Amino acid sequence: MPLPLLLLLLASILRLPPPASAACSPRACGDLTVDYPFWLEDGAGRPPCGSPSFQLNCNGGKAFLTHSVYGQYQVVRVFVQNSSFVAVDHSLLVPPAGCPKWWFNVSDGIGLGPYTISKKNRELLVLYNCTNQQRRPTPQGFLPTPCLNESFYRVGGEYGGHRDQGGLPPGCNLSVVPFLGFLDQDAYLGSMRQGFLLEWKLTSGDCPKCTASGGQCRYGNNGTGFSCNCSGALYPEECGVFA
Repeated sequence: MPLPLLLLLLASILRLPPPASAACSPRACGDLTVDYPFWLEDGAGRPPCGSPSFQLNCNGGKAFLTHSVYGQYQVVRVFVQNSSFVAVDHSLLVPPAGCPKWWFNVSDGIGLGPYTISKKNRELLVLYNCTNQQRRPTPQGFLPTPCLNESFYRVGGEYGGHRDQGGLPPGCNLSVVPFLGFLDQDAYLGSMRQGFLLEWKLTSGDCPKCTASGGQCRYGNNGTGFSCNCSGALYPEECGVFA
């Protein structure tokens, strides 16, 4: 082969972009190895490596769910074999006294994702914004929090169990916070800092297979509807395969 032609061929090879699947390879964020179905955004314009529901951003060595409501949910451990992960809600951990800016049900913050709060968690019941609180005693079975908003807490059993127990006092807002561990009643803040367990449903589509075939993953229907975009043509899983 003539030398000029060989040099031209080598130059064209060197200019080839990296395989699409390379951006989807496992990546590290602090102590967490991020692997499919989770993926890290990198701001380099690469196509997504998975469903937006599993998109993470790495901030200070901590991986946070990119798409969530209210708080900052850090993913600290992932159990792919069990389709579950441990998350810590940072919006409920400040200031150190354990008094967040507002109480809310964690399930509201993740309601748009394919996650469910595992029954393996326990629940922390918090009463707040109670009407006429100055004229009523501490609700039976509850303890006052150190917060200035006249709130009260009780450590319950299995997450969601309060629905079957009843007996909650009227005139108060109720917030339910899941947590792991079996600490003492007075150590609820430490329990919250351990995080809680979330389980995910299987997502449709196989993004690594799509990108390996030269396509780009496309999601609709709140991140669950999957198709593989191959130069404008849509395939259900990978380029060139309809079945």
